Amino acid sequence: MSIRLVFLIFVIVIFAAGTGFLSYTQSTGIPLAQAYTDGTVVITQVTPAGSIPHHVNITNNGNEAINVQIGDILISNSSQNLVIAQNETVNKNSSDIVSAYCIQPSQRAVPGVKLEVNGTSSNAVKQVIEESNPNDLTNATSTQVQIFILTSGVNFYIYSGEPVAEVSNQSITYTKYRQLVTAASATLATRFNVTVNNIGNINQNQTSNSTDSVNGFLNWVKTNTGI
Repeated sequence: MSIRLVFLIFVIVIFAAGTGFLSYTQSTGIPLAQAYTDGTVVITQVTPAGSIPHHVNITNNGNEAINVQIGDILISNSSQNLVIAQNETVNKNSSDIVSAYCIQPSQRAVPGVKLEVNGTSSNAVKQVIEESNPNDLTNATSTQVQIFILTSGVNFYIYSGEPVAEVSNQSITYTKYRQLVTAASATLATRFNVTVNNIGNINQNQTSNSTDSVNGFLNWVKTNTGI
């Protein structure tokens, strides 16, 4: 048996084991949307308008763990709509504080309001969140502005709702906030390989799926083994 073939078998085994472990960890709880449909979860807005990121309290009253995922959307008629910014497992009969970003610049978050689960965000928004650092205010602010741009356009109105609260909380000027919007637009254009004028045309489903990952892995094996 050739060295290359032995190496190929070893790599495939490791890849399969890793994929299996990932699938197992993702199957140890139920999705947030299912828990909400079952009536076993209560989600409450914690932070006031202008917070970056926002925090929500997720209380699991059920008998199964809940898998909270980046991109899960939370909505309210009287508060800000949010998108979850971290992956978290909320164990049964327990609560966790989870980070989230705003979706609507024109709305303001209201502490204490109960939130509903309403699907997931676009893949573009998920990608922006996955590459962010919610624990760093500068990075998180850029991420928040990028999300506003993706959901409301490059020229979203900055003189109402969350932007007004953000300017106040961070003690910055609207000129500075407009500079943040310009910088965030450039970041998005670079990330998604479009011009600033075409940010509104970003393909909202452009993230790799499991098939792409497998194909990429196989191509890597072929390249590195010559098989």
